[in-house]
Amino acid sequence: MKRTMLVLAATALLGGVFSALAPAAAQEPPPQTGFEERAGASWTTHEEELSFLAEVDERSARVEMQVVGTTLQGRPLHLVRVGHPAPRGREAAQGEPTTSFVCTQHGNEPAGREACLQALRDLAFTEDPELVALLSSQTFLFMPTANPDGREGNSRGNSQGVDINRDHMALETNEAKAIGAVVRDWTPDLSMDMHEYGPGTPVVYDDDILYLWPRNLNVEGLVHRHARSLAEDHIRPCSEEGGYSADEYGLDKAGDTEVRQTAGDHNEGIMRNAMGLRHSLGILIESAVSSSQGDLVGETLSADANRLRRVGSQRHVIDCAVEWMAAHGPTVMEATTAAPLRKEGEGVAQNVPMYFGGADNQPPTDAETVYPPVCAYDLTPAEHAQHAETLELHGIETVELESGAVRVPMGQAAEPVIPLLLDARGPRRIVSATRVFAPPLDPACSLPTESGGGGVPAAMAGTAALVGIGSRLRRR
Repeated sequence: MKRTMLVLAATALLGGVFSALAPAAAQEPPPQTGFEERAGASWTTHEEELSFLAEVDERSARVEMQVVGTTLQGRPLHLVRVGHPAPRGREAAQGEPTTSFVCTQHGNEPAGREACLQALRDLAFTEDPELVALLSSQTFLFMPTANPDGREGNSRGNSQGVDINRDHMALETNEAKAIGAVVRDWTPDLSMDMHEYGPGTPVVYDDDILYLWPRNLNVEGLVHRHARSLAEDHIRPCSEEGGYSADEYGLDKAGDTEVRQTAGDHNEGIMRNAMGLRHSLGILIESAVSSSQGDLVGETLSADANRLRRVGSQRHVIDCAVEWMAAHGPTVMEATTAAPLRKEGEGVAQNVPMYFGGADNQPPTDAETVYPPVCAYDLTPAEHAQHAETLELHGIETVELESGAVRVPMGQAAEPVIPLLLDARGPRRIVSATRVFAPPLDPACSLPTESGGGGVPAAMAGTAALVGIGSRLRRR
């Protein structure tokens, strides 16, 4: 289907939205965003967003909205939870598949925000029995505007000029802290990060949708495989079935020939990587901003029609993700629940390398590979006091030593994150902590059990059989 036809169809369907999630006709139509009311002539304003969210929250029992942070300019960072007949609380949600959508981290990429506002509204009012059943067994989270200061100023960064999507390790910005707290508290199995790109390069880099998974080599294996499969085996064909071309982010291609990789590395500060390191399927989505790409080379859409196309493509990908979670949510949850256990066991056994570079498409150098890894890291009281909030937001547990130092054992669920934050070899470390060396399975490598000793099961032998070490896991 040509993109021109899609834009015409999107315009015609604007009153009822773009997808199968659209609610059935009702006596009182669901609220619309400012973007919808103006048929794509301009983006939804901040004030319109607040009014829209308040109305959705008031009119639908399926929605619960909370403020999870505030920007430096005083704008709220909202988390919208959707479930049927009402959203579950944190403990219940942690026991079922959960999907998170983080929208418009870059303030000058507004299409994701519009698509997320529409999607959460449609889930809140849909009468589709399959979707209602899905909402009864899974939780959906939306941060519709993750960077409201940047959106207000139409800038990539926040009001400090900081790129939030490079701050998911140090967690220095209010916005990244709010996202980190949501991950800690709600442990989403799938974390979708909605962006835009452009201008592209005709032929080699011009698809409607680009996608990417966590490339960092410290991501647990099953989490990595599920994320990559979702991107390549579902988002790509699902997008194409909807009439939107799709391909891998950062990869220049001429037909099926790969020309060069220009972006999309292992950087642990980027959300898709950071989510993978925190045992969630982190997926980056980028929609094209250009009005003359793909099928439209040589043809330029009007500004209104192009905005509709941009939002429509992101809206379709959200539907694709919901569809995939309906089919695979329980399987994914099994993987994301077991991943912290495996990583905890690897931290105690010291049987997996630590990587400070490389990616799944770029072998690490010897200097970037550390094996065997260290057992733990020690912080001075001053260092711990300075960085306690970041450690807590990452779910990193510590042990206070008699000397006054604070130990961070590798034998815990946050094992993939710890060295990247605390080792002098980490390019985005927050502190160069003291490395603690001990033999594998030494109690110093693990957190104390309730009885006070090191949490090392006697049966810990081998690598794959380490899933039994989860006595201290607080996830599900």
